[in-house]
Amino acid sequence: MTRKFTLLLASMLIAFTAEATMPMIGTTTTDEQPVTLASESDEDDGFWTGASFDIASNYIWRGFDQSYRGGNRNMFDPSLQGGVTLGYGKFYVDIWANHSLFSKYNEFDMFLGYEDENLTVTLYDVLWGVSGEMETMNPFNGKNHSLTATIDYTLFERLRLHWATTFIHSGDILPNGKQAYSSYFEVAYTQPVRDLFDVEFTAGAAPWTGAFWFPSRKGDTYDWENQPQGFNVTNLNVMLHKEFEVEGVAVPVKMGYIYNPTTKFSFALLQVGVSF
Repeated sequence: MTRKFTLLLASMLIAFTAEATMPMIGTTTTDEQPVTLASESDEDDGFWTGASFDIASNYIWRGFDQSYRGGNRNMFDPSLQGGVTLGYGKFYVDIWANHSLFSKYNEFDMFLGYEDENLTVTLYDVLWGVSGEMETMNPFNGKNHSLTATIDYTLFERLRLHWATTFIHSGDILPNGKQAYSSYFEVAYTQPVRDLFDVEFTAGAAPWTGAFWFPSRKGDTYDWENQPQGFNVTNLNVMLHKEFEVEGVAVPVKMGYIYNPTTKFSFALLQVGVSF
């Protein structure tokens, strides 16, 4: 079975499930990339907006800390993250940025998304770079961009399915010269604990060799020369979520533990933000 056929089959299964199950109340979120969705985004008509700002103890993505872009693995690398969203009906555009204080890892994402109750589909471009200044990230340099498509669907209001495939990336090439179509899928289950907080359990993996985004471990750093082949679990985590409201402003708090079975690295994460 080819990678393209597997991707097509996964997309069809999620889309079919979307037609056969109950809709989720509220918005859908994903650990793939944070998107600033407004609380009223389920409206069918009219413009809507959203904005958020977060401070995180580290920027963890698919079970990897983005500090490796700076050459070292940092357990603690405070990251400033913010985004704004403009939507019309079920469609939205979103921009999101990250600046990591220690590793100097910068990222700027642009999303085009569609959200319909418990189904979300996005296409997003990532511009990244490691430097002291954002302006050194040349937006016209194709080597600093990637293009990824995602599908998220939530079952029974608690079980979230996520699939992502990268179609354009300068480093997404296998040793034989073929496009890798590096992908990632994730299953997450959320359990409310009375009215105190929500607990989310997540398992994520690469279904095949991800040529650009995950290295193996070499001592206390990452080894990009000997990347894991085939299927690999990269992200096991448990997170506690709680959202407070202060004078009409949402204050989400997230904390938890992340373990990457591929590298055997683990992380504690604390994130606090505001959203409008």
